[in-house]
Amino acid sequence: ETLASPTKTIKNMLTVPSSPSSPVNGGSVKVVQMTPVTSAMTTAKWLRGVISSLPEKPSSKLEKFLSSCDTDLTSDVTKRVSIILEAIFPTKPSGHWGGSMGLNCTNAFDIPWAEARKMEASKLYYRVLEAICRAESLNTNVNNLTPLLSNERFHRCLIACSAELVLATHKTVIMMFPAVLESTGLTAFDLSKIIENFVRHEESLPRELKRHLNSLEEQLLESMAWEKGSSLYNSLVVARPSLASEINRLGLLAESMPSLDDIVARQNFHAEDLPATPSKKRAADSDENGDSRSPKRLCIEPRSTLVDQISQTPPAKQSYTLKAKWRPLQSTFASPTVSNLVGGNEKCAEVGVHIFFSKILKLAAIRIRNLCERLRHVEQTEHVYNIFKQILDQQTTLFFNRHIDQLILCSLYGVAKVSQLTLTFKEIVNNYKREQQCIPEVFRSVFVVNTNHNGGLGSRHVDIIVFYNEVFVPAVKPFLVALIPSGQIPGSPKSPPFSNLPDMSPKKVSSSHNVYISPLRQTKKDALLSPSSRSFYACIGESTHAYQSPSEDLAAINNCLN
Repeated sequence: ETLASPTKTIKNMLTVPSSPSSPVNGGSVKVVQMTPVTSAMTTAKWLRGVISSLPEKPSSKLEKFLSSCDTDLTSDVTKRVSIILEAIFPTKPSGHWGGSMGLNCTNAFDIPWAEARKMEASKLYYRVLEAICRAESLNTNVNNLTPLLSNERFHRCLIACSAELVLATHKTVIMMFPAVLESTGLTAFDLSKIIENFVRHEESLPRELKRHLNSLEEQLLESMAWEKGSSLYNSLVVARPSLASEINRLGLLAESMPSLDDIVARQNFHAEDLPATPSKKRAADSDENGDSRSPKRLCIEPRSTLVDQISQTPPAKQSYTLKAKWRPLQSTFASPTVSNLVGGNEKCAEVGVHIFFSKILKLAAIRIRNLCERLRHVEQTEHVYNIFKQILDQQTTLFFNRHIDQLILCSLYGVAKVSQLTLTFKEIVNNYKREQQCIPEVFRSVFVVNTNHNGGLGSRHVDIIVFYNEVFVPAVKPFLVALIPSGQIPGSPKSPPFSNLPDMSPKKVSSSHNVYISPLRQTKKDALLSPSSRSFYACIGESTHAYQSPSEDLAAINNCLN
């Protein structure tokens, strides 16, 4: 809940306890661990008890919102649901596209199953759509929601999210995420715009499914939204024009979203089996994502609300508490070049990128804190976070085609180097392996761009250390150097704290314990305090107790120091 508030500072985020039963929370909260069986039973009960009893068509209240638009959109909405859900849960032979999209229902048993899942997803979609319409109408004081309800991308995201929850409830391993994105023609960045709103407006959603959406959101933030072809890049070229040349050079822009007619053709449907699609003209107008003739149109809209809970603690310790500031959804799904509808001179893309980046920073703050705690260097947490934040803001291209954990690991090692810590990349990686989100590709396969002998662009994947030396350090060195105290040369030792004392005079550093420290002799100083040295010595004057073994002495000394 501390992380849920956008008003909290980074210090709060870096120090908030991972456990809900920690002293900060009074120690009274007890989390009941859910087994896979009880979790499945809970979600199945919700689907049967809450969703299955809903009407198959839009309710009278939803129909009122749809008919209050500039033109009655009821038929368009129902037709779209039928087409998109058929793409996700196909019940007819799909010709040469078979198996490339959606499920592959080839026998009589699969077809009834797919039909039932389509029905559940459509009911959930209508329910959440109605709740969103009520909220938007209440906040804008208008019943005509044409800009939102005529937006193709908004509806597809809502349908995809509904279908994903149905698949998650039934534990459908033959169609794992991100299969719904491929079936609906959406990108990861598209879906990221609806997840929080979905949870906000479906209050009956079981905690297990909220966790599932939380997990999906983390996947979108950490890497999927940064992949080539992500529509995030279409917003970045508007919000950060300085990045446009690099985005175009690497060919990162997203293609235009396929029309409903394209999806029908892709599934090789028969015209008589499905209702006609909404007109191409209306789809082009309502999508509002730039010139539909352009193969790489500016097709992505900004995020409008902050993520409220992004946590790397175990699922049982997570919770969604949605308290973020409200912004109209039509701004979220508007064209990147459109001015922000809630005031100001910013384009929607600028607002959206800012909010998306704030989510990245929240996720990174928690992961940095956890990793620093594992390494027992909590004091470096804020330094690492600040370096990461500067990279995201000023060296954004380092994130292109990469995983945010790769930048976290490099930032941590860079801070360790300038802080003269005895910390190796191997230690960092070994501790990272114990993190919940760890995948080996993060430190074994980092994307690097190189130029071939013909002057063309090429790419390769290297390990994290090669990436750090070849790409990260040249780009981030100014940020790291700024951490070095004034007058200290990188790689040199810190000034001795007792430089004014004679070499031969050990100093007692505790009034109650026999612990002494003395400066290094000049002969040792010359040998040890080289630019590559990271050694610090403490000399012990006498035994802590008579007739005590060295190991017991060391244990007592450690206790004193602690």
